[in-house]
Amino acid sequence: MPKFVINVEPFWQQELKDHTYARTVDWSAKNFDHLNKEDYNTGHLLQSFNEELPLCVDAFKDVLDAHTASVSWTCIKPNVILPTHKDTFYTLRQEHNVELDDCYRYLIFLEDWIFGQYVGFEHCSITKWKAGDAWCFTGHELHYAVNASASNFHSCQVSTFN
Repeated sequence: MPKFVINVEPFWQQELKDHTYARTVDWSAKNFDHLNKEDYNTGHLLQSFNEELPLCVDAFKDVLDAHTASVSWTCIKPNVILPTHKDTFYTLRQEHNVELDDCYRYLIFLEDWIFGQYVGFEHCSITKWKAGDAWCFTGHELHYAVNASASNFHSCQVSTFN
């Protein structure tokens, strides 16, 4: 079950303000083969990974004591639903030859919650977060995210393993 871990002082505020995401990704390209794409608004995500991120990326690893990790920032645009899915940690598993059972992810909210933004897990719903709130979950956790607000929804994902 996902659990709250820590609130990190938001050291990334200026970097986020200045950041241009490296790629636009149609969410249907990720972990959603079980869905009929015609039934969904196939919005897109903005993402940047590791070396595409500002210099503050190593500070996320440091504060979480996750030094062998992959870091990404994701922006869910307004009126986009990221449907129910489980993370596969594909790249992390390939690069480090680890099993899915050993992988876990920190979700760090980069800005304060705005009404209409939502992260849902089977047994836990997350709203009203503060910038820096960090949650941890595994690849077995079914989850989704919604941005029904009029503002972008920015988060950081730190993927690592035991």
